[in-house]
Amino acid sequence: MLSVPFGSQGSAIGTWTWVKVVQPIQLQKGYNDLVLVSQTVGLQNYGAHLERDGAGFRGEMKLTGFKNGDLNLLDILWTYQVGLKGECLKIYAPGDTGKAEWVDLSLDAIPSTFTWYKTYFDVPAGDDPVALDLGSMGKGQAWVNGHHHIGRYWTIAAAKEGCKSSCDCGGAYHSDKCTTNCGNPCQIWYHVPIRSWLQVSNDLLVVFEETGGNPFEISVKLRATRVICAQVSESHYPPPHKWLRQELYGNVSSDNVTPEMNLRCEGEHIITSTEFSSYGTPQGSCQNFSQDSCHAPNSLSVVSKACQGRKECNIKVSNAVFGDPWRGIIKTLAVEAKCTRSSNNGSFQY
Repeated sequence: MLSVPFGSQGSAIGTWTWVKVVQPIQLQKGYNDLVLVSQTVGLQNYGAHLERDGAGFRGEMKLTGFKNGDLNLLDILWTYQVGLKGECLKIYAPGDTGKAEWVDLSLDAIPSTFTWYKTYFDVPAGDDPVALDLGSMGKGQAWVNGHHHIGRYWTIAAAKEGCKSSCDCGGAYHSDKCTTNCGNPCQIWYHVPIRSWLQVSNDLLVVFEETGGNPFEISVKLRATRVICAQVSESHYPPPHKWLRQELYGNVSSDNVTPEMNLRCEGEHIITSTEFSSYGTPQGSCQNFSQDSCHAPNSLSVVSKACQGRKECNIKVSNAVFGDPWRGIIKTLAVEAKCTRSSNNGSFQY
């Protein structure tokens, strides 16, 4: 019987939660190899006495069930290897014939840990960005046509409690401030960053799953941003490009150059409507903005005129553009706009 304690570090430095794992094993007479496969989510990287924080086995690890007593495995020599044999063999790459023995997976298969999965898919028609929905998986890595830039995924769910209907970002930061998405995975969509990696059909997807998941529910979809939002204040710094072009704009500072809001749609989409616009002291966040008592009446018309029908637009955030709805306070411009695919066959206004 193998008895191993596993530790997980909490938010406080030096705080550990130990879990004891007891696993029956079969030994042969003479020499035996014992291999443990583990995963990690990182080690302590700050705090007092950092140099004393170690890695590897913590606590005791022993073999039990012998007539002569337990065998302490920490007293014997261990070797350590990072990575997986499948990574070394590049079984995630196209044309890996013979490098690994793949077997068909049945629909009623029980999710298993530390498992490689492979499938082929066709890209949906269209030019929008492509993303993988990995919400059915746990934690691991993904490759598309041999490219690792999909990288690691981890669909850990947020706590079910703690979200609030209103949010105030003012004051000091703490971990419970403005929490959202309670009870849902922190991320399920993973972008395929370069469309040139993809073929029209028969694209290879390889996933290495560490904690167990259902690969049959992985999907490939087009993901285009339909709603864009921005919030810029009078107190914000001017656009970066104006700091770099002093020969055009002179000596630049936040006092003599006006902040600007930039709105831009992805791909072949253009701004077709302004759903919300308020220059003053707007409240809320994206898709939940609301006007306050300080509001410039021309906010919507100014933004619509600057952005409607364009792929990208810039609006200066100042009283000179919107008028001064309330003297003596710093004003903010909040905008929510809708992006729609253009019918002009790729011809856009900027």
